[in-house]
Amino acid sequence: SMSDKNLNISQQCLHDCTPRFCVQITVGHRFPAKEWGICLLLIIATLISGCVSSLQEENHLIPPLRYVGSSTIANFIRDAEPVYGRARFVVDTEPESVGGEIAICEGRADIAGIAGNPRQKTLEMGVRATLIGKDAIAVIINQSNPISNLTRDQLKGIFMGKFHNWKELGGPDLKIYPFIVGPESATRKVFRSVILQEADYTGCEVVSPDADIPMRVESSPGGIGQISFSFLGSCGHVRTLAVEGQEPVPTNPNYPITRPLYLLWWPWRTRVAEFVDWTSTTEARNVLLKRFAQAQTIENHELPGKPR
Repeated sequence: SMSDKNLNISQQCLHDCTPRFCVQITVGHRFPAKEWGICLLLIIATLISGCVSSLQEENHLIPPLRYVGSSTIANFIRDAEPVYGRARFVVDTEPESVGGEIAICEGRADIAGIAGNPRQKTLEMGVRATLIGKDAIAVIINQSNPISNLTRDQLKGIFMGKFHNWKELGGPDLKIYPFIVGPESATRKVFRSVILQEADYTGCEVVSPDADIPMRVESSPGGIGQISFSFLGSCGHVRTLAVEGQEPVPTNPNYPITRPLYLLWWPWRTRVAEFVDWTSTTEARNVLLKRFAQAQTIENHELPGKPR
């Protein structure tokens, strides 16, 4: 039996799942059965490690998927990458939603994100639009400001330059400093449509990228800004305001400033299609719910592009 015999191991070469990895053991003496068992376990562990390392190396060699568009949706892309585990992403948010939609149409992106509805002419080109969730646009103020709620008319007055001091709104004697995101951001457009009713912003400081808005409000005691709820996870010195008594969370159906979040992609891009399919899984929804309301909360659908 194995326990009564000693085994002589000659020089041998063991190969893992790829031909590039080789473990070689040279032994010049005889092993008892117990030591042979330990050696065998070490060999198996080494082979498994080699397989994992090889697969990681091969995954690294696969070209990354290029994401262009909304910085809001980019938060989900970054959160999803390590959980999905089957693709790497290069993320470009400088063009925001407007530039992302243009980039996918021109073939300069593998996948794009827009915080709003896609244009009809984009869909007519054959681009698919998949709704992944809903975002709330929050109104934030400095943590030291005691104001907790504003009406739509009050917000409209602030961002159109009609109110200049917080005491006009029941707050402290403090100058109001309104901050808005850049013109390429869908956040700015949606806020303007809902709150300003398409009127122009007046007397506001433009801040870009969007993620810098909380920092500017934090450094300005009289500051007020507009920002996607998805950026607020680590902002400790700003507070969100209720609007018309409604708290700014994506799952609140009565909060007035929300917008849909779409991924834009070409249907023949297999690797992109696999990722988009994954976004409807329970695993993906758990990632999404950290920042947004899932698509099922509103209307889970896909806008099909016209076949080409």
